[in-house]
Amino acid sequence: MKTAAALLIVVCAFPALIFGQAVVFDYSKLYEAISPAVVQITTDDGSGSGFLITPFGHIATNYHVIRNSRYLAVQFPDGRKVRAVVAAANPHYDMAVLKVNSAVVEGIQPLRVMAEDQEATVKVGIPVVAIGSPLNQKFLMTQGILSKVEETTVLGDFLLQSGNSGGPLVNTDGIVLAVNTFGEGTIGGAIRVGALREFLSSPELLAESIFTEPAPEQLRSVSSVRYPVDVLNQKIQAEPLEIDAYKLKAGDFLITAITPVLIAKLQSPHDKRRTPHGEPRQGNQRPDSNAGEEPYYEWHRATEQSLDFAVTFDVRPASGPIKRSVAWHMIPPPLRFGKAGQTELEFKADFLEFRIYRDGELLDPIMPGRMVVQGRTDRKNHRFVDYAYAGSYVYSPEDFLTGNEFRIQVIDTRTPDLVHKELILTVDSKLIKQLRSDFTFVPGMLITRAP
Repeated sequence: MKTAAALLIVVCAFPALIFGQAVVFDYSKLYEAISPAVVQITTDDGSGSGFLITPFGHIATNYHVIRNSRYLAVQFPDGRKVRAVVAAANPHYDMAVLKVNSAVVEGIQPLRVMAEDQEATVKVGIPVVAIGSPLNQKFLMTQGILSKVEETTVLGDFLLQSGNSGGPLVNTDGIVLAVNTFGEGTIGGAIRVGALREFLSSPELLAESIFTEPAPEQLRSVSSVRYPVDVLNQKIQAEPLEIDAYKLKAGDFLITAITPVLIAKLQSPHDKRRTPHGEPRQGNQRPDSNAGEEPYYEWHRATEQSLDFAVTFDVRPASGPIKRSVAWHMIPPPLRFGKAGQTELEFKADFLEFRIYRDGELLDPIMPGRMVVQGRTDRKNHRFVDYAYAGSYVYSPEDFLTGNEFRIQVIDTRTPDLVHKELILTVDSKLIKQLRSDFTFVPGMLITRAP
């Protein structure tokens, strides 16, 4: 009887022992081992992830992360941000290899790419770890299991979001088995490393790129200092919102200088439209309605970085009715193309580049950005028929705290060799005075650093 009871205990406890052993796997040690080789990739069209694969500075990522980008930078977990160049690309497999200066990666252990004879270990049910910089989080690790294994891709419940693309998907031994590429709800997808192995086994790739050495100097990045909340509250209460002080018109472009103070002042009356109990009103007065909103609201909703110690210049093309020929206006409205009675709108410009000179010296942005925008109107009888590029350029506030003259230039894609519009601002201009006011603090005010 005692023997049977003991056997029953062993049989019941054995699965629990196995499960307990899996639960106590030390993922923190795995993170510590591989995270130094994982990078954030910044382009003028967004950001993604990547990982070091050779001691010479080669970094693997997805092709779509760096496609058509004129600006390419890599930031390591220790905060260093340097220039990168494309060493190889394969759009068919959505794979690319970048190159940074080899001196930058000294002391960093490249990640191991799974060998071909290990591919049989990639099976449904094995635990995997994904590391990358999704949304506004940097170097975030998620864990899951493989749910489906195909010839060129794997699927699983490891969480991937925008910005994870190009990061490594590793097994519990820290070996890269796939490159994170897409996420759909709770399912993540990654491209298996077969194409990457072909890159690494190509003598032409290494021969042509191993001696390519982009500049090792560090690029500027957004400061770890956060805008003091106490200062923000003080400015909201003591200073009225003068929205025109943040705006400029540059030919066919509208420029808005976005600061933490502007966002806070806009958000303050926005919050006051709620009921005394903090609940939003119902119906058409809901404060989260986006009809007719300015670009800074779009930017604020799209980021958690509203306290960043930075100035973001949002450059949007102006819009207006489509220019029609005299002959078109002579056609009766029912016979015209398009919906009868509707005014068709178009963008009057297409953004290419933004420049600021302080006392004749060009200021390098922390991050130049260029993104596609679609027209939007809340008028029922108006509709947009096209889209265009807009700009989002991030600068350090210190760039505007000194200097006597600021020259702003906007370049239109349609005339790339010409300056579309140049504005000259002095220290007495509304914008410069506002920027200096936003980033001038009472002596002794505490400044906190980002975690």
